Amino acid sequence: MMLDEIAVFVQVVEAGSFTAAARKRAVPKSTLSRGVARLEDALRTPLLQRTARKVALTDAGRAFFERVAPHVAGLRDAAVVAGERDEAPRGTLRVTAPVDLGEAVLADVFTRFAARYPQMRLDVDLSTRVVNLVEEGFDVAVRASSKLKDSSLVARKLAETTMMLYASPAYVAKRGMPRTPEELSKHECVLFRPVDGRAEWPLAKDGDVRTVPVSGRVGSNEFSFVRSILRSGAGVGPLPGFFGAPEVAEQRLVPVLPGWSWHTGSLYLVYPGARHIPKKVTVFRDFLVESFRTFGGAL
Repeated sequence: MMLDEIAVFVQVVEAGSFTAAARKRAVPKSTLSRGVARLEDALRTPLLQRTARKVALTDAGRAFFERVAPHVAGLRDAAVVAGERDEAPRGTLRVTAPVDLGEAVLADVFTRFAARYPQMRLDVDLSTRVVNLVEEGFDVAVRASSKLKDSSLVARKLAETTMMLYASPAYVAKRGMPRTPEELSKHECVLFRPVDGRAEWPLAKDGDVRTVPVSGRVGSNEFSFVRSILRSGAGVGPLPGFFGAPEVAEQRLVPVLPGWSWHTGSLYLVYPGARHIPKKVTVFRDFLVESFRTFGGAL
């Protein structure tokens, strides 16, 4: 078996030229050319048509490539897995996540991850936009969504996200506490992603669902701003549970209409699909799954 020559042939085809393949292997182009020539001699048939800048498969070469390429890829993956099996994860992990989630939840989780894996570095980009992981060179993303659109990514669900209502103690002392969802129409409301100063809150409790139209003079697309404006006494507004719970514990906010809430989607860890997932990604994935279990499956 001419395993090395077969691997050289596959790499030349995948790279598109002897020059590009030689650059990846860091060997002279002539070394690869001789390897492919030995393979062609052994098979007694030409596999490649060579030109100055690129190569083209012959019919026999195409048929041979289609048969052997998956096996060569499998051998590469097996070698990587074997090499990583007993090694501690190391290197830089590039992570992108929503700004609000990073501030409220992920900072603590990432700190504990860094302590557990001292040979790894975390490069965290907090952004409101949806990052293209492959094109922009990110390893993983934490995303909150009701439906993930990119089917080329592997997704691992971390938690459900639930919206609840809050207000400051000062606001409640001044305006009173709403007792029913319908009473919200009499209150100042702080809106998340409003449309012309209006929004609808699909409140649910024990199977009772009520879509309540509300209005307000202040709105934002950032939960961190909604939280700050609620603290200042501007009105009643929605926050995810992971944002509101610490505020209630510190007595900066109080729950409004306890028990009424609405599901807004799920939190996922996503990463590019591949035959072999790098160890740094798998340990990060497993750590996040473990960490988010402490939230009871809901945020």
